[in-house]
Amino acid sequence: MKDEYSVIETYNALDRQLNSFWQTKLPNSFMDQVEKAILKTKSGWDMSSRSYYRSRGFSILNTSLYAVFLYYLARSLGENGEIVLADKIYYLNKIMNSVECYWNIELPNHFITEHPIGSVLGKGTYGDFFSIYQGVTVGESLNKDKIEWPVLGHHVTMYAHASIIGRCNIGNWVIISSDTKIKNQDVPDCSIVFGQSPNLVVKRYDLEKIKEYYVKSWIL
Repeated sequence: MKDEYSVIETYNALDRQLNSFWQTKLPNSFMDQVEKAILKTKSGWDMSSRSYYRSRGFSILNTSLYAVFLYYLARSLGENGEIVLADKIYYLNKIMNSVECYWNIELPNHFITEHPIGSVLGKGTYGDFFSIYQGVTVGESLNKDKIEWPVLGHHVTMYAHASIIGRCNIGNWVIISSDTKIKNQDVPDCSIVFGQSPNLVVKRYDLEKIKEYYVKSWIL
């Protein structure tokens, strides 16, 4: 598919955005970093079934996609020791998309969002093919003197205002329904979850049946 925004158009837009807040001008050499982040973003979204992306390709006007791009870009810079610029791009993502996702968190190669406004993704462990909607939270809990984070399997979807907090092991092919609150509780594979801990409602399905719920997000 043809991308709506090229590498240079994305670079120029990002340059203006950063300059608006911090008077930060990007060096020309930064173009390569932008291109790599676009390619990484597209490699994940190419497996998605999102109609906006599939009709228009990479676009900074697709704010769900742009939030993922800014995360990948900030992470790449941070891993290469460019901490100040990584922090600014992380902050830009927070300003523009209301996403709290620091660059030192390791999100998977296939990660998509749908209007992720108000979402907070903490230092959990994230499996591949992860997708979120608005207002979701992945966060810590304190067990005596120990901070505990969730572990998410592959193909986990969190719908609007769902939360996963503390020592949770979430299986593969799991759908966390809207407004579900999971805290210090495990969820088995191939499940759809409702309600609030400790009184969760967990509905189990076989793999082929649970896959039917994923065609809205992923090309399987």
